[in-house]
Amino acid sequence: MRADKPFVTAIIVGAGNGTRMGGKNKALIKIGDKSAFRLVAEAFLTSVTVDEIVVVCRDEAEMMAEVSDLKAKPIRYALGGRTRAESVMNGIKAAKGANFYCIHDCARPLVTPDIIDGVVSAAFKSGAATACGPVNDTIKYVNRDNGTVYTPDRSCLVAVQTPQVFDSKVYAISVAVAAKDGYTSTDDTALAEHAGFKVDYIQSETPNFKLTRAEDVYLARLLYKLSEKEEQV
Repeated sequence: MRADKPFVTAIIVGAGNGTRMGGKNKALIKIGDKSAFRLVAEAFLTSVTVDEIVVVCRDEAEMMAEVSDLKAKPIRYALGGRTRAESVMNGIKAAKGANFYCIHDCARPLVTPDIIDGVVSAAFKSGAATACGPVNDTIKYVNRDNGTVYTPDRSCLVAVQTPQVFDSKVYAISVAVAAKDGYTSTDDTALAEHAGFKVDYIQSETPNFKLTRAEDVYLARLLYKLSEKEEQV
C-alpha cells in the first residue's frame, strides 16, 4: 500500500445480545482455541489497508483480555448501543479523522485479510463496497396478505456480508438522508443506496458466514480446523 493511502478505521461490532444463540455473546464463542473476536481481530491486524480498529462492545475489559497481546495496530473501544445502528454510530464517533470506515460484524469470524483488503480497495475507487456471497437456494417473495409470489432471477441475487466499507463523507450523507426520510435498515449498504450512492459488491472467495444459530458455530469450527490442517501440510 502507498504511504499516502486514505486512513481506514475498522469498526468491529460485537455488542449484540445473541438472542438466537441463547443469549450468548457471539464475540466470545470459541472457534478452535480462539474466540470469534480474536480471529476477527487477527484478520484486521494483518490487513494491509486497515490502520486502526475500534471495537464496539458491551464489556471493554472482557474484549480487551482476548487481544491484550496483539500490538500491531491501535485498538480502541466504544460502548454498544440499544440497536446495531446505534452501535455502529458509536464506533463511527470514536473513529475521529478516518477517511474510510470498514464496518464488520464480529459474528463473522472466518473473515480473512484478503477479503478485507479486496473490499477496502474497491471502496477506495467507488466510495462504497461490501463483501458478498452467492445465493444457492431459489428465493421466493411471498406477500403474506394477498399470497402474491415472485421468484427473482437467482443470477441477480447476492447474500450481503461484512466488511462494508464507506468513504466517511458518503457515510455521513447516507445517515443524514436516512434520518431526514425516516428510513431505517440493519444494513449499511442500504443506507448508502437509499441516498443515491452506488455500492460495489465484492465476492468473498472463502467462507464468510455469520454465526446466527448453533449449527453455524459447528460449521465454523469444522472449517477452521480444516484450514489449520491445510496450513500444516
